[in-house]
Amino acid sequence: MTIPTRRIDRDTADLLLDGDPVALNRAGRLAAMLRALCGPARPHELAGEPAAVAAFLARLVRRPP
Repeated sequence: MTIPTRRIDRDTADLLLDGDPVALNRAGRLAAMLRALCGPARPHELAGEPAAVAAFLARLVRRPP
Protein backbone atom coordinates (compact mmCIF):
# COMPACT_ATOMS: atom_id res chain seq x y z
CA MET A 1 0.00 0.00 0.00
CA THR A 2 1.32 3.42 -0.88
CA ILE A 3 0.73 6.49 1.19
CA PRO A 4 -0.37 9.50 -0.82
CA THR A 5 1.97 12.43 -0.46
CA ARG A 6 1.52 16.11 -1.13
CA ARG A 7 4.33 18.60 -1.23
CA ILE A 8 4.03 21.90 0.55
CA ASP A 9 5.80 25.10 -0.36
CA ARG A 10 8.06 27.08 1.96
CA ASP A 11 5.38 29.64 2.83
CA THR A 12 2.94 26.91 3.85
CA ALA A 13 5.63 25.19 5.92
CA ASP A 14 6.33 28.46 7.73
CA LEU A 15 2.62 28.94 8.42
CA LEU A 16 2.35 25.41 9.79
CA LEU A 17 5.36 25.88 12.06
CA ASP A 18 3.95 29.19 13.26
CA GLY A 19 0.69 27.46 14.18
CA ASP A 20 -1.49 29.26 11.64
CA PRO A 21 -5.00 27.87 12.22
CA VAL A 22 -6.03 27.99 8.55
CA ALA A 23 -2.92 26.14 7.41
CA LEU A 24 -3.29 23.61 10.22
CA ASN A 25 -6.93 22.94 9.27
CA ARG A 26 -5.81 22.07 5.75
CA ALA A 27 -2.85 19.92 6.82
CA GLY A 28 -4.75 16.91 8.18
CA ARG A 29 -2.50 14.27 9.75
CA LEU A 30 0.58 16.48 9.49
CA ALA A 31 -1.15 19.07 11.66
CA ALA A 32 -1.95 16.44 14.29
CA MET A 33 1.70 15.44 14.41
CA LEU A 34 2.89 19.06 14.64
CA ARG A 35 0.46 19.72 17.49
CA ALA A 36 1.78 16.69 19.35
CA LEU A 37 5.37 17.81 18.88
CA CYS A 38 4.90 21.42 19.93
CA GLY A 39 4.52 20.75 23.65
CA PRO A 40 7.19 21.69 26.14
CA ALA A 41 10.27 19.51 26.40
CA ARG A 42 10.45 16.95 29.18
CA PRO A 43 13.43 17.08 31.58
CA HIS A 44 15.08 13.96 30.12
CA GLU A 45 14.87 15.50 26.64
CA LEU A 46 16.96 18.45 27.82
CA ALA A 47 19.54 16.43 29.76
CA GLY A 48 22.32 17.06 27.23
CA GLU A 49 21.44 20.65 26.44
CA PRO A 50 24.23 22.34 28.47
CA ALA A 51 26.90 20.16 26.84
CA ALA A 52 25.43 20.74 23.37
CA VAL A 53 25.35 24.51 23.87
CA ALA A 54 28.92 24.51 25.22
CA ALA A 55 30.15 22.48 22.22
CA PHE A 56 28.34 24.81 19.82
CA LEU A 57 29.77 27.92 21.45
CA ALA A 58 33.30 26.45 21.55
CA ARG A 59 33.11 25.72 17.83
CA LEU A 60 31.65 29.15 17.11
CA VAL A 61 34.49 30.90 18.96
CA ARG A 62 37.18 28.95 17.02
CA ARG A 63 35.66 29.88 13.68
CA PRO A 64 37.65 32.60 11.87
CA PRO A 65 35.71 35.75 10.88
